[in-house]
Amino acid sequence: MSEQILLSVVMPAYNEASRKGRGIRENLQDISKYFAQKKVLYEVIVVNDGSKDNTTEVVESFRNILPTLTIIDRKENKGKLFSVQEGLLKAQGKFRLFTDADGATAIDSLDKFWKHIENNENVIIGSRDVEEAKIEKHQSRIKEMLGDMGNLLIQYTLDLRGIKDTQCGFKVLSQEVVEKIIPQMKAVRWGGDFEILALSKKMGYHIVEVPIVWTDSGQSTVGIKGYFETLKELFQVKWRMITGQYNIKK
Repeated sequence: MSEQILLSVVMPAYNEASRKGRGIRENLQDISKYFAQKKVLYEVIVVNDGSKDNTTEVVESFRNILPTLTIIDRKENKGKLFSVQEGLLKAQGKFRLFTDADGATAIDSLDKFWKHIENNENVIIGSRDVEEAKIEKHQSRIKEMLGDMGNLLIQYTLDLRGIKDTQCGFKVLSQEVVEKIIPQMKAVRWGGDFEILALSKKMGYHIVEVPIVWTDSGQSTVGIKGYFETLKELFQVKWRMITGQYNIKK
């Protein structure tokens, strides 16, 4: 029997070939360099979310430095969250990281995750708001303010008090958590992060928050409308929990 992959890196991608500034090219390069120094069995899964440019060809060009690369080339655009779910369920790793294509969270932030992986923690999440976290480039003041307010609301609505950053897109989940939680997810936009955490908490999993290094790419498409849509999804998740629509087994 072959040894199980320790860590899967799952990355949704949409029109990355057309991105200006830092993007998937630099991120894949950094991932290759990072794991070249680590003696761990890993894989990289890029989910092309129906891109209208040559994102697939760009990613394919990295096979020579990422021999464990898998590309899910979906022709239909279904959104980032659907792509994250698809990639996590396709992955074979004992632990599975999902991260953004632009590398807003530096891959070497994983250095602070390994001890928790070795301890078999099930939910390990990156945070921009805990001690030792470093933000190289901030979002606009209004976005940061809305994000802070939204996070407080998420904490108190979903019994996630004490988790300072629910929305950072750099999270490691165990295979067990992926198999129990990801197929149940019903959020369609930006509610996936807190849906995962709320279900994890209900199922009795310990959630570890780890400092990361983060840089705003300045290319986010999330406007003010997105914050209201996230608020809507927050209350939808709460309603599904109240009405027993999730299969919660500890």
